[in-house]
Amino acid sequence: MVCPLEVSVSSGSIQVARGQTAVLPCTFTTNAALTNLNVIWMVTPLSNANQPEQVILYQGGQIFGGAPQFYGRVGFAVTMPTTSASIFINNTQLSDTGTYQCLVNNLPDRGSRNIGVIGLTVLVPPSAPLCRIQGSLDVGSDITLTCSSEEGIPRPTYLWEKLDNVPKLPPTATQDQVQGTVTLRNISTVSSGLYQCVASNAIGTSTCLLDLQVIAPHPWSIGLIAGAVATGAVVLVVCIVLVAIALFYWKNKHKEEEEEEIPNEIREDDLPPKCSSAAKTFHADASSSENDTLTSSNTYNSRYWNDPKANHATDSFTRFSNSNDARQPPFSRSGSTSARPVYANGGHPSPAAPKTLVVTASTAPSPQEVARSNGSVSRKPRLPQTRSYAVSQATLERIGAVPVMVPAQSRAGSLV
Repeated sequence: MVCPLEVSVSSGSIQVARGQTAVLPCTFTTNAALTNLNVIWMVTPLSNANQPEQVILYQGGQIFGGAPQFYGRVGFAVTMPTTSASIFINNTQLSDTGTYQCLVNNLPDRGSRNIGVIGLTVLVPPSAPLCRIQGSLDVGSDITLTCSSEEGIPRPTYLWEKLDNVPKLPPTATQDQVQGTVTLRNISTVSSGLYQCVASNAIGTSTCLLDLQVIAPHPWSIGLIAGAVATGAVVLVVCIVLVAIALFYWKNKHKEEEEEEIPNEIREDDLPPKCSSAAKTFHADASSSENDTLTSSNTYNSRYWNDPKANHATDSFTRFSNSNDARQPPFSRSGSTSARPVYANGGHPSPAAPKTLVVTASTAPSPQEVARSNGSVSRKPRLPQTRSYAVSQATLERIGAVPVMVPAQSRAGSLV
């Protein structure tokens, strides 16, 4: 009875470190002679699963090589022909990782299980990791220490530790062993020291060192910052003072402009002061008729109040006297006495009685209170010391006065 051909492998997966020798076991059983033995090894690389490659071939008593990357590194573990079809791979490389198939044929023996499958994983220890610092080294900053290896199969894990401190890391540190990072918050000079990162996997470890030196603030920099703050405060105060002065000056100037826009004519509604008995007698003579009397209304120019000299400027007036000189006929500017003034109502003064203007002037100082209402200004002077002056018609004509008619007033101030 002939037994069918059957292939078996002792293990489904083999791991080997890069550079070492890997042995892929494969055995088979058969009742037929090995004169027609045919053994083929194939690999499906992990990097290119869609492109199987031949590793080695035994056929007709001869051995044939396979893909170029295996040249000189692959062979059968025992002398062929034999029921052991195991092979070896020297100086394994990372590219050797993949799925290997052992295919056996031995005519006339046939079988349905003539293929054996085994996986090969080439392990790579972590390469020397690169340690770096991310962030500012100034006191109070947050920094991150990073550690990474370019190679490593399986993927390495990372562990940070401080060599000159117990515990190994500050209490506030947060570490990620997969990503290889550790975060230090609010660093100080105590955080300074030598840190080590250890990268490790199943077949090896690798380390890197990092010297962390936290930068402490210099005394001169603290003084410089304080000086800058003080200078800024002084500049701010000066700016505020200048703005206040500018606003004050602008308001005063604006106030003066408003005062200049006030009407120059200021009317006083108070009754005129009482005159002496001599002035009253003269008023009786000078005011023979209401239509021909020239009276002075209580109207003053604002300059009279602002200029103290104006209170005593009486050069333009003739002091009232009982002499007959005040009653002499006035002379016109042309030297003729025939010219008669015409009043605003069209009337003419009587030629027989030359008229005079009685002016009652107050010698009191400027008023103390000024009340504004609707654009007009009312001033209340102190108790005045009154003086009476008479201005002749000739003087009025000489200074270019124009006669006007003013309604008569009672002593109560109402119009008659």
